[in-house]
Amino acid sequence: MRARVPLAFVTALVGLVLVAGCVFKRSKNAQIYVLDPVAARGPAALAEQPRDVVGILKVTVPAWIDRPQIATRSAASEVSIDEFSRWGEPVARGVQRVVTDNLAALLPDRRFVVAPFPASEGIHYRVGIAITELARQADGGVLLEARWAVLGKKGVTILQRGASHRTNPPAAGSAGTVAGASEALGALSRDIAEALRTLPLPPPEEPPTDKK
Repeated sequence: MRARVPLAFVTALVGLVLVAGCVFKRSKNAQIYVLDPVAARGPAALAEQPRDVVGILKVTVPAWIDRPQIATRSAASEVSIDEFSRWGEPVARGVQRVVTDNLAALLPDRRFVVAPFPASEGIHYRVGIAITELARQADGGVLLEARWAVLGKKGVTILQRGASHRTNPPAAGSAGTVAGASEALGALSRDIAEALRTLPLPPPEEPPTDKK
């Protein structure tokens, strides 16, 4: 014999389902953002082959920045997380991509590749970047602070510098934060490009000699 379910229980269950449905329908969808390159492309290179190949190493980013949610500073040591504003890719990978694209636009006579590099790729210079700050600050500006270095073929540090760039986002909210971060990364890319322009051309490859 089947037991009867109390009417009050059924009514309560239906009510819970309806409430859950309303909450689900009203829940806010997360907005997805990505960093964008901002550097204008320079004059086309005259040489058919790039003068050198520059590799952009994996970027390091603090854990509080390299997370799915977009983080902002609400005070000197306080970080706010927006659950409904998210990155479309890992921040470290986005920084690597955008800096590479910016450098390719600023220095069209060079070829830029990103790590991990194929074993067959001949890299003349490597650029390493460590981001220490990339977020909107309590005053509304976006601050980028980083350390970067250029390494030679054998991993020897040729130069090492710090960078600090502050931008005023063009809009409020996360969209403005991401636009300000992209602009700041453009300034960092120009710093790196200026340094790369001062480096000597890589030595020509010596042709093989026949041993008798």
